[in-house]
Amino acid sequence: MVDLPFFSVCQSSTAPRTFEEDIATYTRAGVQGIEVLEDKLSRDRGQALEQMAMLADSGLKVTSVQTRVQTPLPNVATRPEDPRDPDQRMAAFSQSIEFFAEACPGEELVFVSPGGAAENSNYCEAHQVARRCYRELADRCADLGTRLCVEPLAAVFMNQFGFICTLDEGMAVVHDVDRPNFGLALDVFHVWREHLLADRLSRLGDQIFAVHICDWPKSEPRCREDRVLPGDGLIDLPTIFGALDRSTYGGAYCLEIFSDEALPDSLWTMDPVAMIRRGRAGFAAAWSRRR
Repeated sequence: MVDLPFFSVCQSSTAPRTFEEDIATYTRAGVQGIEVLEDKLSRDRGQALEQMAMLADSGLKVTSVQTRVQTPLPNVATRPEDPRDPDQRMAAFSQSIEFFAEACPGEELVFVSPGGAAENSNYCEAHQVARRCYRELADRCADLGTRLCVEPLAAVFMNQFGFICTLDEGMAVVHDVDRPNFGLALDVFHVWREHLLADRLSRLGDQIFAVHICDWPKSEPRCREDRVLPGDGLIDLPTIFGALDRSTYGGAYCLEIFSDEALPDSLWTMDPVAMIRRGRAGFAAAWSRRR
């Protein structure tokens, strides 16, 4: 039996299902932890607290959180009712952090943020805004005993979800923000093609706060939301996991799947318990071969 690191599942992996259904599914699948999507919680604060209490009763550990407004700058996921001004967005982000700190007392929560899109391709301004907002937000997180991390996205998502599109760019933001509770979220889907990745990851150590796992389709993605389970794609997961194992990263490995329901083999339409168990088995196989 492989001695696995802590395994969790992001709620995007079961996107069509409700918060309550996710709790039941993850429990049946034997999952240890969950990355919470605030979008799946009720907009009513009282009801949302009841949902979080249900989650606590399930025994699932909250390993990380994606808030409803999670970027300093808007992106393609920004809804019409969401604020677009960076300060207003960070105020909303801060309110979400305060909510989860109240709902999960004593937990060292990690909040994931991909940055947002550079308006009119003004990357200079985008970098300045991101650094200012992340400093202020990291300080608020520190007040509440929580942490914040920026997630670099693959270049194919440039100015869709985030303008920070390389590992070096993400680490430059971490360096400039210069807060001990501000680090990096690593998604293998976004960084697997980076030059000398394993060597670089093995040296990042405690600057990595969260890890998302999945795989890149062997025939290339058919749409924006087309990932496959670990071991079913092109990513050299054993090498990446070996690098992370050599570093001091000791957090969760979180399965994050996107799979448009229009795809004929969509993972979102298969039995969710079976899908999660397959994902964990693929992770275990890759972990056992780490190098």
